[in-house]
Amino acid sequence: MLDIDYLERVAHYFESGDCKFEFENGEEERRLLILDFLEHLMELGEQADELATKLIFKDAYASLITEEGAAAAEAAEAEEKGEKQ
Repeated sequence: MLDIDYLERVAHYFESGDCKFEFENGEEERRLLILDFLEHLMELGEQADELATKLIFKDAYASLITEEGAAAAEAAEAEEKGEKQ
């Protein structure tokens, strides 16, 4: 499911100007297909960003919702402030 090669081909399609050329010179059906593809890609990008944020910060968030985790975060913040002064 994680096909990096395909993503690289899509990136090359954009960077090379092929997508722009096809859009500017294509038939109406091809233009609509390109716009639909780009719309889906942007939606996936938003989902990927949201998921990555949740995955990366899940443990940090989980530790903050417990009393011990919150106390540890406050202590670390206080220690950090003390080092800066």
